Amino acid sequence: MAKSLRSHSKLAARNAKRYTEGTDYAVTAAARLQQVSDRLKQRLQAPKLSETNKDEEEKMDDAHDNDKEADMQVEAPAKISTSHPHDSSKDRWRRKMRKKGARHGSGKKRRQAAW
Repeated sequence: MAKSLRSHSKLAARNAKRYTEGTDYAVTAAARLQQVSDRLKQRLQAPKLSETNKDEEEKMDDAHDNDKEADMQVEAPAKISTSHPHDSSKDRWRRKMRKKGARHGSGKKRRQAAW
């Protein structure tokens, strides 16, 4: 039978290859670790989002204060009704069957057997 990739023996074999110097696994793992390290260093040097957001918020606040006076004069929009029937495929099917006069399927009534 096939062994799972999570089995103890498979994990141990891969770890042995990964941490033995000079194997392909070790070279690949070291390269991956270096890439992750470089990405983290770049993130630390980049400006924080909170600082850039503060600048944008200050600009937006200034613009918002100017627009407040104009917003006070605008009336509230009319309420949009959401109480209409929602048209699902089941509802369409029911309407179609109702028009034919039958509730289920072909529209023919069952005949009772004459004994």
